[in-house]
Formats: sequence, C-alpha cells, structure tokens
Amino acid sequence: MKNLWVTGYRSYELGIFKPDDPKIKVIQKLFEERFVNYAEDGMEWVLSGAQLGTEQIIGPAVQEVKNKGYNIKHAVMLPFANFGDQWNDNNKSLLNIFLRNADYVNKLTSLGYHSGIQLRTWQNFMLQHTDGALIFYDPDSGGKPKYDYSAMESYVDRGNDYSIELIDFDEMQDFANSLSEE
Repeated sequence: MKNLWVTGYRSYELGIFKPDDPKIKVIQKLFEERFVNYAEDGMEWVLSGAQLGTEQIIGPAVQEVKNKGYNIKHAVMLPFANFGDQWNDNNKSLLNIFLRNADYVNKLTSLGYHSGIQLRTWQNFMLQHTDGALIFYDPDSGGKPKYDYSAMESYVDRGNDYSIELIDFDEMQDFANSLSEE
C-alpha cells in the first residue's frame, strides 16, 4: 500500500476542546505506531483532510515517524476553497499550522462550499487516490466518520481492492491503558 487515507472523529466528538488535552497524545501515539507499520510495508503517503480532531492530530504523528527515519509524506486535500474560514480565530490558527507542516496541500475546487456534493466528490477523490484507509471510528457509536466509512464500504462493495482498518474506542482505550502502564 503506497497511499493511505486517514480520517476519524472530530475533536468535539472526542470531547477535545483544548490543545493540551491528554487524549491528543494518546491518539497521536497510536497513529505513530500504525504509520511505522505501514511505512515498513511500503507506504509512502498519508492523505487526509483538515478537520479538527483525528485529521489534524495525525499531522504531528507523521512528523514523528519522519523523525524516526521513515520516508513518508503527508498530503492534505481540502474539499473546497476557503475551508475553515467559518472557524474561530484559534481554530483557524491551528489549521494554518497544520497546513504549513504538511508536505503537500491542495483543494479539489477553487469554489467555496456550496453543496454536499463537494464532500462526496472529495470522498471519491480520496478513495481513487489511496490504496486503503485507516479510520478512527466505532460503528456502534456513530458520528461524522460514518459518512466516510460508508463511502469506503460502498467502494469495496463495488468490487474495488481497498483495505479498511478500523480503530474503535475499545482499541483506543486499550492502547491508552498500555501507555499508562509503561
């Protein structure tokens, strides 16, 4: 797998409202471990969006894996122009830092948001330009990632060779527990 789509829960769905929330470090560390495994298997690019939460947390995880000597890159693909413009100043600042640290940033259209079709177009782009996905999502709990997960499942159901790795809340909790024991 050369290209991996990474997504998951938004910050508010995880109860993360401050940049120093300890949950961020746990999520980042788990993704670091997974990225090392994927890099050792030949992954070259992590592709994500730029939503607050999982997508922005993985930016520093990619950097940490690079610092360990792995040659991976992070591409941030935005679904439309002016992404994040409606956010408050603090969140806009987090977005700008996130985008500055990525290896590649682009948007699918120069138009601003005007329709949900743009989000489905973005999902299709991500599916067609990746070999698989790593998604922090618990199907029993719902939330925004269900839309991306559903698109991934439909893509597989249509006969595409595409791997989907789920990280659910139980797995994240087990990982957090193992970190606290170390």
